[in-house]
Amino acid sequence: MDAAAARDLLLTLPGVAEHAHFDKQAFRGRTPKGKASRIFLTLWVEENRAVLMLDQELQAEWHARHPQVFFPIPNKWGEQGATFVELARCSEAHFRESVAVAMQRAGCA
Repeated sequence: MDAAAARDLLLTLPGVAEHAHFDKQAFRGRTPKGKASRIFLTLWVEENRAVLMLDQELQAEWHARHPQVFFPIPNKWGEQGATFVELARCSEAHFRESVAVAMQRAGCA
């Protein structure tokens, strides 16, 4: 998978919208009340990575299951659950599953 394929997949999900966020592409869904959710993912196109917003427990679980694909960002955000996804090593199935988890955490309907 690459960043373009990830973006295309994200934009097919119901209620998902893209916007700029600190020179990255960020994605939000819709809450049950129809408002924009928190950001659940940012796309780092040049690095061919994504950043999923998980919690520490989910981050540890995904990293343990797929250590070459999912790993904590090495900073304060990573300590709070921000998780890199190496897109070139990520299958579409794992990407979809991890995005669904991140969307749920962000409050998406």
